[in-house]
Amino acid sequence: MTFVSYEFFIFAGGIWLLYSVSSKIFSHSVRLKPGLLFLASAGFLWICGGWLSLIFYGLTAGLVWAGGLEIERRRDKKKQGTGHIFGAVLALLLCMLAVFRYINFPGYTVEEISWLTGGDWQWTPIEIAAPIAISFYTLTLLGYLIDVYWGSLKAEKNIFRLMLFGGFFPQMSVGPVARYDRLSPTLFGEPGITRSDIQEGCLTIVWGLFKKLVISERLAVIVNTVYGDMETYSGSFLVIGAVCFAFQLYTDFGGAVDIATGTARLFGVRLELNFNQPFYSRSVAEFWRRWHITLGGWFKDYVMYPLLKSRLFQKMGSWGKKRFGKKQGKKVPVIAGLFTVWFLLGLWHGGKWTFIIGSGLYHALLMSLAVAAEPAVKRFYEKTKISVDHPIWVMFQRVRTFILVAVGFVFFRSDSLAMAFNIFSGMFSGNTGLFTKEGFLSMGLSAADIMVLAVSMIILWWDSFRKEHREEECRQADEKNWKTAVSLLLAFVVLILGCYGRGYDPAAFIYAQF
Repeated sequence: MTFVSYEFFIFAGGIWLLYSVSSKIFSHSVRLKPGLLFLASAGFLWICGGWLSLIFYGLTAGLVWAGGLEIERRRDKKKQGTGHIFGAVLALLLCMLAVFRYINFPGYTVEEISWLTGGDWQWTPIEIAAPIAISFYTLTLLGYLIDVYWGSLKAEKNIFRLMLFGGFFPQMSVGPVARYDRLSPTLFGEPGITRSDIQEGCLTIVWGLFKKLVISERLAVIVNTVYGDMETYSGSFLVIGAVCFAFQLYTDFGGAVDIATGTARLFGVRLELNFNQPFYSRSVAEFWRRWHITLGGWFKDYVMYPLLKSRLFQKMGSWGKKRFGKKQGKKVPVIAGLFTVWFLLGLWHGGKWTFIIGSGLYHALLMSLAVAAEPAVKRFYEKTKISVDHPIWVMFQRVRTFILVAVGFVFFRSDSLAMAFNIFSGMFSGNTGLFTKEGFLSMGLSAADIMVLAVSMIILWWDSFRKEHREEECRQADEKNWKTAVSLLLAFVVLILGCYGRGYDPAAFIYAQF
């Protein structure tokens, strides 16, 4: 049951109607909202993942709940062993995650080494039925456990509330990655739905459907056609394939998060912002502050900062200052932390080196170079007198950042490192057939589909431009008057131009696999 299926909207719509009626009848019951949403989330998990996912998630949440209570109990009684409890629960969670997500990682690693050394050995993957959304909810529950261990959060005594926090059905499979202190006020708040909740929720849902069904599904046709036959589609075709995949991934993942955010808002629950016009970024570091914001924030707060405070990294900083001077030397632990964090972040996406490089080490390298080159960049601006905010320079930086990011996405999209390097080498084959009428229409889309895609991309750009350049206060004032109209218009566009219906099998959301 995906977010673009009829079953999901029947399921979510039925729960919403029940909640709307119940909240009016039991308007003073503080247990109504979390109770109903808990049952809905358990039902959603069972429908999508079966008993295995339901039981496995229950065991995971129960382990974290018991661990959090024991850590707090020992701390309150000033007993030792909180670190041992935390370490044991952490190890168990990571071991369970490794079994389901990374059991094939050693085999894929040997396969890549074989390719690098000229061999052709291939790994036959071990098939294991993994619980759905295991990567997302493991991070969510781990963040809660770490906060309890650090003492920044009180342990939740009600196991059902904690299970709802980690398994809230709109966000469970695609995020955003939740924080307990930020989600709980609206998740466990008073029942009732405001007019603003309905308007915002409906608009966000149909905007997500527009991204997924009108844009992403058409871009997927181009990407799959080009990457599926790289002998025919080389040169300029592979370049446009890389560009299209960057936007496909954005509209696919962003569309899924929009549907999740809108669905949650219909119940009065506010999820965190996960995308903030990422293609307006002027550097790779800024891009990752705008893309999958909650995931980056999780790794920054729970991995990067503790690493930099650790004894090992403090010693690394002292060594760097002696070796390279105070200013440059203090960057040594930062760069080491970047590579550590981004390796783990890439590994989180999957047990393949295409993920580890394309969503991890490649970006760590780019950001590390930027950190190391800061003095040279400063001198460059001083000597050239280039205005940092000149429109042409800003546009250059944004285009440069997009190209660098799109290179990483090629690794992300590839099945292996060999495929990624074949794509890069094929880009320089000299095939310019894309720029002919026949070539443009040979990638699986009709002329009408290409026109729809072009207009839709303009609408997407206009929305990003408006959000990027309008003041928040003015934007909120304007939006009050046209949210309902825009929702209806987008719903009409999705119904007419969306890729769905009998005989059509929309691609699953890319991030649903995590």
